[in-house]
Amino acid sequence: MKLSEAKSGGFYRITSVKEPELARKLGAYGIFAGSLVSKVGRGEIELATLKLAIGETTIALSGSMARHLFYSSPSGEKRSIYEQELNTEFTVVVPRNYSKDMTKLGIKNGDSVQVIKKLPHMEYITLVGHKTRCRLSEAHAACILGENRQFSFASKNRDFTVKELISQDTYSEVMAVNGISKGTVLNLEGIETGKSVHLDDYPDMVICTAEGLRVFISAATAEKISAE
Repeated sequence: MKLSEAKSGGFYRITSVKEPELARKLGAYGIFAGSLVSKVGRGEIELATLKLAIGETTIALSGSMARHLFYSSPSGEKRSIYEQELNTEFTVVVPRNYSKDMTKLGIKNGDSVQVIKKLPHMEYITLVGHKTRCRLSEAHAACILGENRQFSFASKNRDFTVKELISQDTYSEVMAVNGISKGTVLNLEGIETGKSVHLDDYPDMVICTAEGLRVFISAATAEKISAE
């Protein structure tokens, strides 16, 4: 199938690239026939992971979850928490169908919340099960829960046992490909600034490589890439 037809959030192996010049450009970024990549919609990437304060507790909330939270403006209009000013207290509105995962993070409908920071793209270099290494984004780390903290706040070079995975509808394939499930022992080796490049001026989607590189491409470019 063409990469343009592939479902967002899934992992795919590149089988061929239609144009030699495009193949050369992708190859410069380590993407060849046989490469395993994930495809993400541009809108999902642009929703930053948020650092929130709920009382004395600080959490990280991935964009895939934060986009479902709202607050009421003074006029009574429902607005996304992405429109809220930083460090300003507001009452959060949690839709019922997302309340279960939000509760696991300590967020309940009607809580008083502050957006502290919009986190930049970061890569968590992680040892999985004391055997293999992978790179997790700040959004992935926010969806991995341990005994008393998220992997976002894991101590470096200390074992972190996974107790729960949330936002499974969005990140289940990422976790499965990297061998992460309940009971898996992770070890954070370091955090690096995430890297990204724009292959096209007006991108519609993003290819994410195993090395953590985000390549922004247009739908027209995705039409020229075949994957399975």
